[in-house]
Amino acid sequence: MDSLLHDRVTEVVPRIREEAARTEAERRIPTEVLAALMDAGLFALDPVDDLRLQATERLDVVRLVAGACGSTGWMTANAAAAPWLLAAFASSVRERVRGEPGVDPLVAFSLEPAGRVEERDGELWLSGTWPGVSGATYANWLVLSARRSSSDGPGPVGLVVVPASDCTLTASVDSIGLTAAGAQDVAVSGVALPTDAWTAPEDGSHGPLTPVGALAAMALVGAAQGALDEHLQQVRRRVDITHGGEDVSAAGLSPARIGRAASQLDAAVHVLVARMPDPDGLPQEPLEQQRFAVERAVEGAELVFSSVRGHALDNGDPVARLWRDVQVGAHHTRALLGWLRTLGS
Repeated sequence: MDSLLHDRVTEVVPRIREEAARTEAERRIPTEVLAALMDAGLFALDPVDDLRLQATERLDVVRLVAGACGSTGWMTANAAAAPWLLAAFASSVRERVRGEPGVDPLVAFSLEPAGRVEERDGELWLSGTWPGVSGATYANWLVLSARRSSSDGPGPVGLVVVPASDCTLTASVDSIGLTAAGAQDVAVSGVALPTDAWTAPEDGSHGPLTPVGALAAMALVGAAQGALDEHLQQVRRRVDITHGGEDVSAAGLSPARIGRAASQLDAAVHVLVARMPDPDGLPQEPLEQQRFAVERAVEGAELVFSSVRGHALDNGDPVARLWRDVQVGAHHTRALLGWLRTLGS
């Protein structure tokens, strides 16, 4: 594991946690938090040959960030997926997106095939509207899914790379969870594309994009783990206030539920890390494994939430905030896993 990346992100996590309430209230990740994550190298567009080695490392740091703030973790998971999305394109596209040395661009994406690419007179033209694109608020570039068509009729579903400056963004989506994830509708109307800005997975294979779903699922696992850790801290503080005189069950701790939640989250982490693309190319069904992790994260968050006393209903309670983030994120991740299957079809 790249201990340098882990150590740099770990240094940022306390700041992310301190800013979590402000992040949700302002519905935007603070600029200084984003800058710190970029300085840590989390959004670097790694060389294609290094992607397999980077997958586990990025999963680990996404889990750390999401445990401190669900919105920041979700945006981080999406932006950290950029190297795998861009690896589907020609090297000329990756160089164009990378831009100037030393500056890591933020890339948002939507795999919902909500647009169309038309071939006219040897040129490609993109139009469409993609709803609720996470990270669009912060992005310099977008990777969007669209169906290609020509005079011969509809073609395959593939991906296009578009500068954010060529897109029209609506007002931020008013969500009950992941409020600062920067989700906005993205509209593109008749934008000309370089021919290398389009790609379709060969034979409908979603295998190279497997880490995209894994990162999203890990953001949910991290948020659920953050809720569990916060709940345990709340119970410890209540017991300390009474100098140990309050029974833990009266303080809101259900050992059976907490133990089960921890077990669910441990299983999710193991599945996501162990089920990354096998170096020997052995057959796997990673999307089903990622769905398993999503459901374990949801169940773990539910078990924690059901163990908390009435203060969990407070809008500003960290456990309640992270629980909401898991619920909304699970909805998005289930859809993402479905869209991953459609690519190239």
